[in-house]
Amino acid sequence: MNDGGFKWVVLAGCWLLYFVFGLSVTSLAPLVGEITADLNLSRADMGLVLGAWQFVYIFLAIPVGFALQRLGADRMLILAAAIIAVSGIGRSVADSHWALLAAVAVFGLGGPVVSAGVPQTVSKWFAGSQRGLAMGIYITAPPIAGIVTYSLTQSFLLPALGDWRAVLRVWAICSVIAGVAWLLIWMAGRRIAQQQPGADDALRAYRLADAAGLLSHRNTWLLLGVGAGVFTIDHGLRNWLPEILRSSGLSAEQAGYMASIAVVCGVAGALVFPAIAVAQRRRKVLMSMFVMAAAGCVLLQGWSYPLLVGGLILTGAASGAMMTISILALIEQDYVGPERAGIAGGIFFSFAEIGGVSGPVMLGLLHDYTGGFTASLYLLAAIAMVLCALVYLLQPSQR
Repeated sequence: MNDGGFKWVVLAGCWLLYFVFGLSVTSLAPLVGEITADLNLSRADMGLVLGAWQFVYIFLAIPVGFALQRLGADRMLILAAAIIAVSGIGRSVADSHWALLAAVAVFGLGGPVVSAGVPQTVSKWFAGSQRGLAMGIYITAPPIAGIVTYSLTQSFLLPALGDWRAVLRVWAICSVIAGVAWLLIWMAGRRIAQQQPGADDALRAYRLADAAGLLSHRNTWLLLGVGAGVFTIDHGLRNWLPEILRSSGLSAEQAGYMASIAVVCGVAGALVFPAIAVAQRRRKVLMSMFVMAAAGCVLLQGWSYPLLVGGLILTGAASGAMMTISILALIEQDYVGPERAGIAGGIFFSFAEIGGVSGPVMLGLLHDYTGGFTASLYLLAAIAMVLCALVYLLQPSQR
């Protein structure tokens, strides 16, 4: 399709949506200390809050995959931006544990749309080698959002605004802006998208049996297990990293800046690893990243400053692309194809978010039980090594 380069405008809009998605995911982590003190929460209570949206996500990801395939990802992404904004506003006015839990859970209504809808949209507009490049570009958005929240929250926004609630309102406004921008892009590109060969046929060919067909393959289950493990590591570290660093003796501001090291490395990893993870060497790339994640979790024990920085570099570089390459491995299985990419993404994220829930909750519970994060970090390292075994068992059936 000759789109006159408009696909890059679409990619920019997808990047912006994933950016506000990342803002919502990481916005609470730098404020854990202030929120727990203000609302009188334990670390276990906060762990439940941090895992609330992932819990909702588990049950909605597959239905969202069906809806995306039937209704189209473009228009549903507008709804997702609105939901993210509502969640942000709800967090900023929460006055109790349950109110905050509900506000975070609302994000789980829009999160699956972004996670599965953006890859589907990119797959529609990009093909061949450009598809991998486009996926590598848009997946940098959440890490960059993490850089913004980790580095600016404690050092600038909280002192300037004076209240954690005001900080969360800033991120909600960003979601509104992203939603308006995507609405304009959708309106401008709707006619071009309708001219894509086979687009309508793909919608008509979509059936409920497609989901069962995907689950009948061994590689699907292995990759779903990989997704759950990846999200356990990623969401656990993403939500608790500032607190892990503060437990090593750093101040809140120092922890925010240090956490940004991992996120910067995540951006680099998101650009580098997907580009080299072609089908022939995808397993080796994934296994290498899991080994890096395991080593990084061990080094985050904080025995010394250089080791701590090394742990941040390793975990950041690995986490930046683990999810992208895992879902790419599923979408590019020879039994999936473009017409089933939406439901494949929905199934993947539905299972993966089991780890997205258990990661933050597990770290919070283990902290209260053991008095620190040592046990949690060793457990995450062990999970990373299990993922190596799962990837090794994959059959080479990618196209």
